[in-house]
Amino acid sequence: MSKILIETYRGFDIEFDTNCEKFQCICTEESAKESTSFTAVKKFVDEYKKTNQDFKPFWVEPTPDGYKGSKLKVIGVRKDGRFVAENSKGEKNKISDYDLDGYMIFKPENEMALNKLAEQREKEEKQRVENNETRKLIISEINITTLKEYKKSLQ
Repeated sequence: MSKILIETYRGFDIEFDTNCEKFQCICTEESAKESTSFTAVKKFVDEYKKTNQDFKPFWVEPTPDGYKGSKLKVIGVRKDGRFVAENSKGEKNKISDYDLDGYMIFKPENEMALNKLAEQREKEEKQRVENNETRKLIISEINITTLKEYKKSLQ
């Protein structure tokens, strides 16, 4: 038994070679690392992933039923796998795993349906305001004597 699998780190196997007592990781035939330090091998994998990652930024927007507010440009992926996004002000934030369902990939073909949805929401808001005004008008016609006022009149 000359090699023992220690961990699969970011998709690459890190092994311990018992013959030479060193940690090893082979990313490609040209890229490999051998060291007595486990941390050094992990750092090598991080650097390899960083230099060989071909990430193309893309846009996401809130899902129609979501609570998120604005369109974001996803500009990278952190070591822990979370997306890094930039808002319209240029501020960078991570998108947590919890929030992944709150965003959808921006697709121009969705524009018409999203505009219709926005119009529908505006109509619903206008109707809600009208309903509140009607409710207040009806309530103003009711002769209300609260229990507190009634108790005062008894004294």
